[in-house]
Amino acid sequence: MIYMIPDKCCIRTGLKACMNAPLYIISILDGPRGEYMIGLVCREHIALVERLVELRQKHGEIPEGSVRFTELKSVATACNYL
Repeated sequence: MIYMIPDKCCIRTGLKACMNAPLYIISILDGPRGEYMIGLVCREHIALVERLVELRQKHGEIPEGSVRFTELKSVATACNYL
């Protein structure tokens, strides 16, 4: 199977990656400038990501704005392009 997006959560603890499937797209709503996707996360790491985004916004590392978690939706096609 070919994946268009990563098949694992974007959270890492040291060298250990979370092996859960992502369920949400994380994005920042930046008013008139738009919306910026910053990663994919599993259900277990939503609260952690919210805290990390707040910290990075305070340090000016990512744009100010509210965090949005959008549920991923699976789409299946009969595509034979390989």
